[in-house]
Amino acid sequence: MLRLSYKKRDIGFSFGFVVTIMLTASFALSLIFGENPEGWKFWLMQALYTLCIGGSAFVYAAITKTNPIAATKLNVKPSFAHMGWGFLAIVCLIFGMMPLNSMLLDAIEAMGLKRPEVELDDNLAGLIVVAAFLPAICEEIVFRGTVAQSARNMRSKAAALALSGALFSVFHVNPAQTIHQFVLGAFLTLLLFRSGSLWTCIAAHLFNNALVVALNGTPLGNDAFWNVKTNTGAVLGIMFAGLAGFCLCVFGYIKTTKSAWQTENADDEKDSLSLGVLIAAVAVCIVLWIMKLFV
Repeated sequence: MLRLSYKKRDIGFSFGFVVTIMLTASFALSLIFGENPEGWKFWLMQALYTLCIGGSAFVYAAITKTNPIAATKLNVKPSFAHMGWGFLAIVCLIFGMMPLNSMLLDAIEAMGLKRPEVELDDNLAGLIVVAAFLPAICEEIVFRGTVAQSARNMRSKAAALALSGALFSVFHVNPAQTIHQFVLGAFLTLLLFRSGSLWTCIAAHLFNNALVVALNGTPLGNDAFWNVKTNTGAVLGIMFAGLAGFCLCVFGYIKTTKSAWQTENADDEKDSLSLGVLIAAVAVCIVLWIMKLFV
């Protein structure tokens, strides 16, 4: 009989599994397409990588004899109220985080390390499908549908959100977006737990990616615009307005929507092996994160 939900012990095992798939897929695809593929090869490589990440959730469900549709909450219809608050909060979050990301990069560069960068290609079709659409589905199935759902019954709600955000952030091994990905991951988990539907998170994640793609090529998508040293007043003003707006949106969201997050049966199960796998997987991601600053 298939399980209909994940337990706390699945946090470590599911995250360790997707990190293993990430490493395996990265190695295999680099052998097939080379280290720095260009043109259609680049986009195909990225698409296959993302599909491997998303597919890992279904493989993990099969290994653990879990119903992937029920356990990830793909069988629950999304709520327009939850999605609406999610979209509004993400707009504020993006404009609040861009200056913080820029300051983080400045600090890294000031230490004599390589300045991390996120470069988006001008291929619109590739950006829409590979950079926006596929990650919104594949990453949500893994990080909210599987990893976060495993943390659903942790006794501390704050710890569940923080852990989910941290794992989402470190997995991307992207110093240029570490802070944004942490906050975004925690917020998407909040949307999942309160709405009870993974589709709410998929829609919000897709909106986040689409907005970033839309800003690409505009002054607001240029890292130089967010340089606090050269554009202090405007940047700080946008940052504080964005962060304040995000906090207000989260407050309004919690106060005006019904929550499906119930933790009466908090899972206190302890599993040393799962914890060990989690620590090892996080350590691998941190090492890769640090390597990005030197390579």
